[in-house]
Amino acid sequence: MIFIDRQEVIALLPEGWKAKAKTVTDALHAASGSAERKEIIADNEELWRSIKSVLAGVGYHKCWYCETAEIRSDNAVDHFRPKGKVSGTGHGGYWWLAFDVKNYRFACTFCNSRRHGDGGTTGGKADHFPLVAGSQRADSPLVSISVEIPMLLDPCDYFDTTAVWFDETGQVKVNPEAEAIEENVPDRVSRSRDLYHLDHVRLIEARKRIFLDVLEMCDQADGALLLYKSTQDATARTVFHDSINALKRMRREDAPYSAVAKCAVRGYRSSSPSAKIIAEVS
Repeated sequence: MIFIDRQEVIALLPEGWKAKAKTVTDALHAASGSAERKEIIADNEELWRSIKSVLAGVGYHKCWYCETAEIRSDNAVDHFRPKGKVSGTGHGGYWWLAFDVKNYRFACTFCNSRRHGDGGTTGGKADHFPLVAGSQRADSPLVSISVEIPMLLDPCDYFDTTAVWFDETGQVKVNPEAEAIEENVPDRVSRSRDLYHLDHVRLIEARKRIFLDVLEMCDQADGALLLYKSTQDATARTVFHDSINALKRMRREDAPYSAVAKCAVRGYRSSSPSAKIIAEVS
């Protein structure tokens, strides 16, 4: 999961979009009841679909939750806080946020919808939006959503993106540094792994490949550096520099599973001079 700045989305909205969204939202507030609100939302779905390309571009055309670009495609615009009912609660949904761009997340099919995956896994956010135990839930437009502590990690919250860690097996782990700051981080990571379907086998395998590729590139760089230091061989120096450049590219946010690459580099920095350079300088 990489950080997505919602201000970038807002800056790229087509001319007139915010005005249209406000008009529809005003109509929702004026509606006589839930049935009329559902009809208004259904009649205006094209409004959020029309900015799908904007959301995709800001996230480098990767799912905001899992960073998948292709193997879990058919991306959709997810309402972080469900616009309809909230599963497992009596909440009728955050209808007043249905056309609030700050509530949109670009999501792949396996993160956004309930799906059965390889290895018997099941996941998908759908209409789930659990809160941390004891958190108040905003049950109307009169209550600010700031009273809520979401259980699900949010790619638009930088701290949340730091909570997820990955290991050499491709599995989701908890970043101990984030846990030291907020004690509920392990529960939030666990619930997010389940509802975003981050334990999908093909996704784990993809992350594992990236992790191992990073370690291999670090070893290549370290070997070339050692050879250059002992022989002053120009070719070895070139290999070292090219390997460092490759590691830098693997950590770029537009690269496949860049969050995994960053974890691999950070975890290897104590034993790899090249990983240390990348982790501490970039």
